[in-house]
Amino acid sequence: MTERKVLVVSAFEAEMQPLASACAAAALSEVGAEVTAWDAHLFARPEPVGRFDLALVGVGQFEGLARGLDLVRRLRNRASRTIVFGQYAQMNSAAFLDEADGVLFEEPERVARELVSGELANVPALRGSWGMAPRPPHRRLAYTKPARELFPSLVHYHAHHTRYGLMGNIEATRGCHHRCTYCSVYGAYDGGIAPIEAEAVVRDALQLADEGVRHFCFIDAEFFNSRRLGIQVAERIVAEVGPCTFEMTTRVDHILDYTAELERFVELGLRRVTSALEFPSDRILRIFDKGIDLGDTRRAIAEADRLGFALNPTFIPFTPWVSYEELLTFEDFLAETGLERTTDPTALQTRLLLFKGSPLLGSPWLDGVDTVDRGFFVEWTHPDRRVEELWLRRRQDAEDVGKVRCCVKC
Repeated sequence: MTERKVLVVSAFEAEMQPLASACAAAALSEVGAEVTAWDAHLFARPEPVGRFDLALVGVGQFEGLARGLDLVRRLRNRASRTIVFGQYAQMNSAAFLDEADGVLFEEPERVARELVSGELANVPALRGSWGMAPRPPHRRLAYTKPARELFPSLVHYHAHHTRYGLMGNIEATRGCHHRCTYCSVYGAYDGGIAPIEAEAVVRDALQLADEGVRHFCFIDAEFFNSRRLGIQVAERIVAEVGPCTFEMTTRVDHILDYTAELERFVELGLRRVTSALEFPSDRILRIFDKGIDLGDTRRAIAEADRLGFALNPTFIPFTPWVSYEELLTFEDFLAETGLERTTDPTALQTRLLLFKGSPLLGSPWLDGVDTVDRGFFVEWTHPDRRVEELWLRRRQDAEDVGKVRCCVKC
């Protein structure tokens, strides 16, 4: 087979080096493609020159949707085929299929060989004008190591500079086995997960260590998608690199249930855990199908303190179902629990995003809520005008200091 020229493009990666695109690039290289990579978010210029047999555009986050569509349009005349991948590409496949040749409903690593074959109709889980071939077997994702060298060095990305030193973003799984109704990961993966071969994750950590990284962030949507995989990877990293520190994301109920695993992880260097607490209201937690109540949240806060890691909470205070009075007491809850020390100020203005593909769009909880279709999302209006006015004030305060955030996956 003639070597094919492939361009892998990241539309948006939240100020981090694009890991998903680096993994896809590695897998494509390993099946014989000549791969060029481009971070079109933070390093939009210079744009790669030349013509390509395939342009693979990653749209993994909401903020990358408009840029992703624009990139597909720009690349159509420079690539024989354009394909889009990532969870938000899947949930907006109709919009992308107006511009691209296909939308991939699978991890690129699993279908790398078929992607470079040139016969798009034979690519498993690729949706196009011809329909979609069946998904491949759900084996673990395997590649030698992410092709980070194709992107600018970590030091050029703001999010990699942390209080713990230079941070490396690694992942042991994709997807999430939980079904929280507001979550984009559930919207795209429907409770499925894609585990990654441990050897590939360790090799990635070692190449990051060569750049000076000693603090590793597991960017898995749920660290405990596998009860032991992430811990085993961390043990391997410490054995190979020496003393390290770690952070990860997990749920309240896992903080309460996985005590032995967390104690071991703290021994290995766990310093920070992000957990979605949503809002201190049992009613909101039920609507979000969190499977926890406010009592669980309070116990998890205490457990984090006992185990010895910092709890980094995320919240969604502005939803169609919160009351104005509840919002006024939110900061009291933060002070009472001690979370005011670790809660990002953007939490005070975070608003629920009803993205296209959100499971909440089919929920009876939205009955009676005023909504307007805005293309990539559905705009909602709270029935109490005071809630909307409070959000606008807090949003403006955040904009004034350059700290704006809209809930996508928290």
